[in-house]
Amino acid sequence: MKRRTALKNVLFSTAGMLTLPAWGNAWNSSTFTHNASLFTKNQAEILDILVDALIPSSEIIGAKDLGTSAFINRMLTDCYETEVQESFKIGLETANKLAKESFSKPLTGCDKTQCNNLLIKLSNTTDPQQKDFFSLLKQLTVLAYTTSEYVLTKHYNYVMAPGHYYGCVNV
Repeated sequence: MKRRTALKNVLFSTAGMLTLPAWGNAWNSSTFTHNASLFTKNQAEILDILVDALIPSSEIIGAKDLGTSAFINRMLTDCYETEVQESFKIGLETANKLAKESFSKPLTGCDKTQCNNLLIKLSNTTDPQQKDFFSLLKQLTVLAYTTSEYVLTKHYNYVMAPGHYYGCVNV
C-alpha cells in the first residue's frame, strides 16, 4: 500500500469519526415534522383524527400526542411505493366522504363517538380498498405507538443497556 493512500484513508476515517456523533445527535422529534408532508392540510387533519380515535388519550398519552401522524407520514414517504401512498390518500378522502354520508358533516366536525362508529364501519366494510386502507392505518398507528420512546420507557420498562458493569471487583 502506498503511503499517500494510507494517509488519505486515515484522514477520511478520522473526519468521519468526528462528524458522525454530531450528525447522529441531530435526530430528534423535530426532524419528523411535516416539512415534506405527503398529505394536504385537510388530509393531515383527517389522519390526526383517525389516529386519535384508534388510540385515544386517557390516563396515558394517546397516539396523536406522541406524533404518530408524523411517523405515518415519514413511513409512507420513505418506505412505500407511490401506488400505496396514493391509495392511502384516497382512503383518507373516502373516510371523510363516509363521515359526510353518515353524519352529514365532515370528519373534522365529528365527535369521539362518531369517529369510533366510523372506524367500526371501516373495519367491517367489504370494499377491498377501504379494508386495505384501514389495515395499513391500524398497523402503522400501532407500530408508531408501541415503538415510541414514551411507551418503551414508561410501560415496557425498556432499558437501553440492561445490567451494570463493575470494573474493579475483587474476585
